[in-house]
This record gives sequence, structure tokens and C-alpha cells, in this order.
Amino acid sequence: MITVCLLGSPRIVVNDQPISLPRRRSRALFYYLATHTRPVSREQVLSLLWPDHERGAAQQMLRSTLYDIRRVLREGLVTDEEWLALEAVVDVRHLQTLVAAAQVDAAMLLNALPTGDVEFLAGFALPDCEPFQLWLEAERERTRALLARGWLRLARLYEQQGDMVPALAALDQVLKIDPLQEDVQRDAMRLAYLSGDRVGAIRRFERLRDLLDQELGVPPMRETQALYDAVITDSLATSPTIPMRLRPSLTNGSFPFTGRELELATLHSEARPGRLVLIEGVPGIGKTRLAEEFFTRRGGLVMIGAARELEQHLPYLPIRNALHDLISRPDWPLLRSQLQLAPIWWHELGRLLPDLAPPPAGFPDEARLWEAVTRLLLELARHTPVRFLFDDLQWADVSTLGLLGYLLRRSADVDLLVVSTSCPPEPRSALASLIRSLVREERLFRLPINRLDQTAVLVIARHLSEPFAHPLADWLEQSAEGNPYIIVELIRHARTAGWLTDNGMVNISTLSAQPIVPQTVSNLIETRLSRLSEAARRVLDAAVLVGREFEFGVVARAAALSDDAALAALDELLVARLIVPLADGRYRFEHSLTMEIVRRDGGGLRRQMLHRRIGEALEVLYREQIDDVAGQIALHFTKGGWRERAAGYALRAAERAASVAAWSEAAEFYHQALMGVPVNQRAAVLIKLGDARLQSGAAAAAAEAFRDAMAAAQMPNDALVARLALARALIPQGRYAEVIELVSQLDSAADPSAQATALFLWGTALSLEGADLAAAAMRLFQAEQILRTHAVTDGAALAHVNFELGNVAAQQGDLDTAIARYEQACRIADEAGTQAMTWRILSRNNQAYHRLLRGEIEMAAAMITEALALAEEWGALSLQPYLLSTAGEVALAQDDVTTAAARFQQGLTLATQLGIPERIAGITANLGLVALRRGETTCAVHYLSSALAQADTLGARHLAAQIRIWLAPLLPAGEARTLLAEAHEIAEIGGRRLLLAEIERLRSAFTDREIAIR
Repeated sequence: MITVCLLGSPRIVVNDQPISLPRRRSRALFYYLATHTRPVSREQVLSLLWPDHERGAAQQMLRSTLYDIRRVLREGLVTDEEWLALEAVVDVRHLQTLVAAAQVDAAMLLNALPTGDVEFLAGFALPDCEPFQLWLEAERERTRALLARGWLRLARLYEQQGDMVPALAALDQVLKIDPLQEDVQRDAMRLAYLSGDRVGAIRRFERLRDLLDQELGVPPMRETQALYDAVITDSLATSPTIPMRLRPSLTNGSFPFTGRELELATLHSEARPGRLVLIEGVPGIGKTRLAEEFFTRRGGLVMIGAARELEQHLPYLPIRNALHDLISRPDWPLLRSQLQLAPIWWHELGRLLPDLAPPPAGFPDEARLWEAVTRLLLELARHTPVRFLFDDLQWADVSTLGLLGYLLRRSADVDLLVVSTSCPPEPRSALASLIRSLVREERLFRLPINRLDQTAVLVIARHLSEPFAHPLADWLEQSAEGNPYIIVELIRHARTAGWLTDNGMVNISTLSAQPIVPQTVSNLIETRLSRLSEAARRVLDAAVLVGREFEFGVVARAAALSDDAALAALDELLVARLIVPLADGRYRFEHSLTMEIVRRDGGGLRRQMLHRRIGEALEVLYREQIDDVAGQIALHFTKGGWRERAAGYALRAAERAASVAAWSEAAEFYHQALMGVPVNQRAAVLIKLGDARLQSGAAAAAAEAFRDAMAAAQMPNDALVARLALARALIPQGRYAEVIELVSQLDSAADPSAQATALFLWGTALSLEGADLAAAAMRLFQAEQILRTHAVTDGAALAHVNFELGNVAAQQGDLDTAIARYEQACRIADEAGTQAMTWRILSRNNQAYHRLLRGEIEMAAAMITEALALAEEWGALSLQPYLLSTAGEVALAQDDVTTAAARFQQGLTLATQLGIPERIAGITANLGLVALRRGETTCAVHYLSSALAQADTLGARHLAAQIRIWLAPLLPAGEARTLLAEAHEIAEIGGRRLLLAEIERLRSAFTDREIAIR
């Protein structure tokens, strides 16, 4: 038999003989397994103990460590291909069982509780492994909470037996762990007095008073002060009192849905696939109730994702919540079995919700994630009507809003209705930008919600009191002016004051003498708050800082109350109807207006202290899923003034956001981390901040972060990385001269990989600038030579260099060299595998396009078919606009105008959805060629002129020259010559031989035509 002691200095006993594991990491794994009552996954262990190793190496280390443990133990270790477990008697597990048991003997519980001040795994650490250390600290905090519950239960058992002295000693053990639990302090004062130590009870009060003022900035509760007064006056009852928990009494009932018939009819007529119905109005006006009523009557699978004010920087939170609710449905296993969704999309969804499938290991791609969510919803809608409600959209993060727009553009052909509620958005907010975009595309219907009219108020009054409906309705109308939330508050106030009874009786004279105007409704809420006990108010003050929804465990710890006192406080809040219960130990404020009033009453210092305790509570309660709440912990520690402690969690939240390609949110968290990281880490964080900004399309802001990183760098390598990153960020801004200046100053002693990167950026800048393609080719060739000579094992980088060399050759009109380079890039990328997937696909695409230019139509068709298949297999959505453009040109060469037009239109839609302006311009020009083939000259001129304007704006010189060549024959001679002259200038500067040849052919044709006319 194996016995494990984790409380205090860890000990392992096998068959009554102490044993030791020789390696520290073996002990760490053993202790981790011993802590868990259920099996843990190998993936969980790999990320905990070997986070910085490649997967294969980490798996080998795990196998070796398990062998070491098994060799010493010989039994107890249970393993399979996926799970690990330890069969043993563990002190922490045993204590958990006793504390949770319905009945327990005091002697048995005392024997399980350790004596003295003990710590979980005292003296053990794994300092070179941050994830394990974070787990260890959280587990120590959780164990302290477990010990506190154990000692508190023991105290209750002793008190029930009349043993006051040991009961008081047990309470003192609780207070050693957390002296801020005021209800426990009161019990200790009471037991000290009942044990005959009146002076000791008084001293306990004085120490508590000083502690509360120092730590929380609050005085003792009224109950504590009353107990102290009773001790001072010797008037305390000698019989112990057992607190009784309140039970919520749901007597108010629900009010009828009324006054929204017109809005409901509008919803039924205007809600349609591919369009967002935005229900807008002030808080309390009934937006959510209207949406829920509409979905109830419409029928179908309802999914709800609510955004929250305090969590608006957590990426995709409404989507995650909706997906979590979806897979929690009893019918989900059956529903999932019916969905025809490729594995790649399930794994991509795993980035948001790992319960759906293990997330992929590759670099996150925003477009692919959006496509995965969209495909899931579309597939659901093919089996059952889907109704999606985005509640409180004004608090949604940028990534969620982007995904919403993408979903609407892809869902016009299935029974998927999307409705959202929102307060009026701020003019420059992300929501306002989405609204403007959807209005332009005619994908938005805005439904403003006004106050209830007199008829609707009368219906509510009749529901409450048929005999006195009219006077009651008049009073409600005058006092609430049709705001449903205020109406509810007034009715509660009337019932509390006795003016309105449950059986419908109304005191008319009192009611008419109570002039209440809407501006004073907050007084009604404040009156309800004033009736709360101090324990309930503490819970409420903590809950409002957590958010609209909160967990019992978090607010109980933050409010410095024991579980029993916190449960009693929650029941009191339920009775007062300030909160409503949800599933899984969660609660929700009844309305945001209540939160505003509670928040307004809180003091600054008190709020700061509560934020700290909330952050600490989240650390403990989510020790196994710390990344899920890292952003919230960072927020609370920052607001609590603990910026250094917040920084680590902000970094974790940033990495989590980056893992789902939520780059704007990742940038926010990296920026937050900068406020607390040590000076020697600033450069690394600034580089990550710049990378996130660059990925989000904010190249200028990214460049600023990279410049700051160069200035903050204390190590030469950090400065080098920042320099190259800055050069990369300047390319999308067209600042090619600055790029060249940065990379040309690179130290010759830099490592080969950095030198190759610098030369690659140099060549790319020259290529895009277009003025010296020969020099661009030279720099790219030098980069290739370094990669090959120094055997840099980066197949993706080598494939990329060859791909760009092909592009330069193509611009120069050397199709043979270009195709050879694309073939070489293809071979290298195929050998590199998934890490070079982008170049596997694009090299095939560019081969197809340039073979088409050489007249090899069948080979071009085969290559683009391969590229499209690869892109579909790997979910490379952002590459598909390029592939569809090439596929359309191949179809056009095959005289299949219908297929060509369909491919171009599909590519243009996707390029618009993904925001790829260069492809929007290119495919718009392609549609001009389709119109020309159909004989629609006017339409062709329109498409080509629009595409030309876009290409010129973007600085896409090669594309701009090509469009001028296509457009010139369709215009009058004077305009045509001007366009050809402009195209000639662009082509000549870059040495683009094919373009020059085509220009000369057109000029000759113009001359011949003019001669024929004369």
C-alpha cells in the first residue's frame, strides 16, 4: 500500500517503508498525480512540466519520468495512452472526503487535520518550471482554504457537544489561515466569552477592528459591534445560536409580455438569414425580453452569447459561452453525430472550446477560426432552424464583432437568424464601425425600442389588480413613464410598503399621495440595499466588481466570509430579488441599473482591496484552468494596484488571445503587462505587442512598439529581433527606404538566420518598390545562399525566399525562371510539411498562373486544382481569394465564362470578407475581363476603372500597369495613349519585359488602326 503525505514536508511510504524518488521532476509529477482524485491527461502533464520542449521530446521525457517512478514504487501508478493516475492513500484526499461528508466524527476529523502551521508540499519547488510553480502556489492556497473549512467544521462539532474550549481552539486555527472572516471572528468572540474569557473576547474585537480598517477599509459589521456591546455589558445570551439560512421566496411572479406587439411583428417580418436585427434602447427598456419572446415564438435551436462590460477584452467570450451552452444540451451527442464537419474544423473550434476537440498546434489564423465557427452554425442550421442572440453587443470584443460580420455575410442561404441587443453605441466604437459596414451592405435592420404606452401599462396593472387596474396604471404611468424596469421597481416598492397586496388589493389613498418620479427610482433601489445585512452588502459589493454574472466561491472569498455566512448572504439577496440564480453555482444581477447604484456607493480604497481579493480568489478556484481567467485576474490585480502581480497574468491572457488569433485583444493585454514587467523583460513584451498589432493590421502602431523595443533592449539579441521586426512592420506602410536602411546596418556578426531574414526583407522591399528588380533578386539570392550554406533548418523560410525570387522573375517577364523558382519552392515546402503549408499552396497557385501565361492551360488547370484541394484540406481560407482568382483565369482561358465569373465572384466575396484590398482590386479587374468576353463593354470599363483606382491607391504597381493595359483598348485614343504611357513608365522602371512587350503591341495596333481610318 502506498501512503502519501502532502501536508507539510512531503513523504512517501510504501508498505510501511519510507521511500524517495531521486529526481526532482519525478517527485513533481508524483505529487501532482497524488493531489488528483481523478486521472489526468498526458497533455495536461506535458504542458505543466515540459512547456518549453517540442512535443516529441516532452513525450520522451514523460515516458522516462514514469519509468523512474514505476521502478521505485512497483505498484500504484496507472497509465494508458491518454491518462495517468495514482492509486494511493493521500492525506489531502482523505481530508477532502471528511470535510465534504454529510456526517463525520469529531475525533476522526481532528486526526486528519495537521497540527501546527503546515504548508502544502513545504520546502518543495521546481523553480525552472513556471507552470508547475503557478500550480503549486494555487494548490497551496486551495489547501489553506480546505484546512480552514475543516477546522471550522470541527469547531461546529465541538460546540454542538458543548466543548467550548476545543471549539475556540479550532476557530483560532481558521483565523490563522484567514483572519478577515468576520463571522468566524464573531464566533470566536462569543465562544471566548462563553468560556469565561471576557477580556479575551474584548481584545479579539479590538484586533479585528484594526485589521478590517487596515486591510479592507471598513468598520466591523453591525452584528459584530452588537456582539461587542453585549460582551461589554455582560448581556450576551449564554445559549449558542445556530444561524438559519434564508430561502428565496418567489412571490412577485412574472409580468405579462405586452406593449411590444408592433415590435414583435417587425421582428418577424425583418429578421432573415444574412441580416442582423439590432434591438436598441436604453437600459431597462426590455430589449432582451423582446428578443427572447421572438425566439420563443419563432422556434428552433436558440443560442445566446452575452457580452459583459468587465470582460470586453476577453476574446470571443459571447461565442465561447454560446458554444458551451450548446454542448451542455442533453441532445448534443445526437446532434453532433449528424453534423458533416471535417476534422480540421472541429480542431479549429477546439481553440475556443477544447471540449469540442483538441486545438491544432499550428499558428492561429483568424480567418480559419471564423470559418470554423461559421461552418458549425451553418451545418447546425441545415438540420434545425438556428436562432442566435448576441446580448449587450455594446460590450462585445473586437474579434467577436468581426466574426459576427463574417457570419452574416456567409449565412444568407440557411435558416439562421441573428438578433442582438445593444444600448446606443459610442460614435467611434468598434460596434459603430460594424454598424456602418453592415448598413452599406444592407445587412442590418435597426429596431429602436421606446417606452411602453398607456395600453401596455394598463395590461400590467390588470395582471396585478383587476378591480383597481385604472388607478394603479395611472400611478405607474406617471411615475415610470413606460420604462419596464422602473415599473417593476415601483411595484416592488408598493408591495413592500403595503400599498399593493398579493391578492390584488390597492390602497388608493396612499398610492395617490406618493408622487414618485423616474429620476428618483434609484432611491427605491437604495432603500432595498439599505435593508440588507452587512454580510449581504459585502457580497454585493464584491459581486459588482466581478461582473453581471458571478460565482459563489469568488465572492465568498472576496467578501471575507465563511461559506455558511456567504450562503446566507446570497439567500438574502435572492429574497430581495437583487440577484437571480443560474446554473453551476453562478448568479446574475437582476439588472445593470442595480449594479450601477451598488458600484456608485463603493469607496475607492475599499474597491481596490476587493479587486485584490477577487483576483486571489480566481487564482485559487481556477488553478487547473488558470488561462481561462488570466485576463480577469490581470484586470482585478491592476485595479487593485498590484501591477507587478497583474503583469504575469496579462501575459498569459495575451498568449491565450493570440492562440485564437484575437490580435487586438492580445495587444491590449501585452500593453497592460508593460505596466508591471521588470525592466529587463520590457523589450521582449514590446516585441510581442508589436507582433500582435502587426497581425491585427495596425502596422504603424506595431512599428512604434518595435522602436520602443529597440530602445528598451538590454541584450543584443533583443535589439536585433526588434530591428528586424520593425523592418517587417514598415513594409505594409510602403516605407521601403526605411526598411533598407534598417536591414543594411545589420551587424555582420549576426547569426545566419538573422542575416538571411535581413536580406530577405531587403529584397522584398526592393521588389515591392519596383524600381530595381535586379537588386531585389540579388538580395533574395544572397538570403537563399545563407540559408543553404549554413544549413538553417527552416524549410518555410527557404521556400518563401524561392517563392519571392519567382515573383521577381515574373515581374521581369522571365517566365521560365519564375516557374522554375515556384517549382523549387513547392518541393522545399512539400518536404517541410505543415510548417510551410502557405508556400505549398501559393507556389502551386503561382505555377498555375504563369504556366497559363505561357499557354500551358491543361497543366495550369491541374496545378490550381491541387492548390484548391490543399487549401480546403488545411482550412487556408485567407489564401483562397488568390486561388479563386487564378482558377477563374484558367476557366476564362478554357472559354468557360460562366465558371470564370462564378470563381471570380466567389473570390471577390471572400476577399471583401477577409479585408484583402489587393485581391479586391485584382478580382474586380478579372470581372471586367469577364464582362469584356461577354461583349458588355460599358460594364467592363466600369470594373476595370474601379480596379485601377484601387490599385493606384494601394501602390500595387505591377497590377496597376496590367489594368491600364487591359483598359486602354476600351477607351478613346487620347485616353488610351495616356494610360499606355503611364503603364510604360511603371514597366520600364521595373524592367517588366512582358508588360513592355504587350504595351508595344497595343501601340502598334493603335497606329495600324489610325492608318486604316485615314
